[in-house]
Amino acid sequence: MVENTPAPSGEVQLRIGGPEDVAAVAATLGGVLDAGSPDTWLGHDLCVAADQDDRTVGVLRLSDVEGHAAVTAIMVVPDVAHAVIEVSMVEGAAQLATDLGSPDLRVKPWSTHPGDRSAFLARLREHGFRADAADLMRRLPVRVEVPTAEDMRDLGRALTTILRAGDVVVASGDLGAGKTTLAQGIGAGLDVEGPVISPTFVLVRRHAGTGGRPGFVHVDAYRLGSLAELVDLDLDETMDESVTLVEWGAGIAEELERSYLSLDIRRSGDPADDTRIVYLEPVGTRWEGVDLGILTALETGDEADEEFRGGEQS
Repeated sequence: MVENTPAPSGEVQLRIGGPEDVAAVAATLGGVLDAGSPDTWLGHDLCVAADQDDRTVGVLRLSDVEGHAAVTAIMVVPDVAHAVIEVSMVEGAAQLATDLGSPDLRVKPWSTHPGDRSAFLARLREHGFRADAADLMRRLPVRVEVPTAEDMRDLGRALTTILRAGDVVVASGDLGAGKTTLAQGIGAGLDVEGPVISPTFVLVRRHAGTGGRPGFVHVDAYRLGSLAELVDLDLDETMDESVTLVEWGAGIAEELERSYLSLDIRRSGDPADDTRIVYLEPVGTRWEGVDLGILTALETGDEADEEFRGGEQS
């Protein structure tokens, strides 16, 4: 989500922008826009604005191109590090596009790109963008709203229609966000032996599969400080025939396998609201062509935003 919080001196802060931000940046470039006025430059598209040291230093135009979010223009003031500002805005656009339901983000070519275009494109490739015809494209996480603990279990059950033996799931989120509740749903969907409870004090719990289904290995990496400590749990002995879920695994467990499913569970902004937002991001060749979008069917309440689509939890 593009937030509006104060940033330390020199840091780039992103927010939703408007024509006034386009005008401010254009003024530093001689006031000339490729499509006339700030209003016509932006049109009906969204704007991501970048602030640095109490001034607007860049704007990005985020468009809907045939159901896909696309960066169609960028402007940056002349006296800043262009690649840093540009890539920061693209990352902000990726978060915004994810929240709006786009399956991917495309960066379109344009002839008036400011600064060193080669440096910009190289940085995008470092951030996971790949060539797709004339565009650069990155697959975006799938966003699922989860109102209750039981809905979180349902999400876990639904995941088992996609998961298979050998898969690694890396789950992150604050204490009480719902990681173990999700694990209970996965265990139920796999119909494994024994109750699925937090492995905090034993670090790892192994549940045998039944009826030819994969087993379930449930790991708590909260107190682990390195991949070596994780490897010492002998996970390799059961990984091939099990689904392995690592809670608190971000920054460590990604090295277990080249392909994994990353889950980031976040609380809603309202302390009185138990709703969680789950971002599911597939990494690696195992997940190429796997449609995680079917999981959004679990959402309840209002219909999902179509902008780019044509109880306490523990």
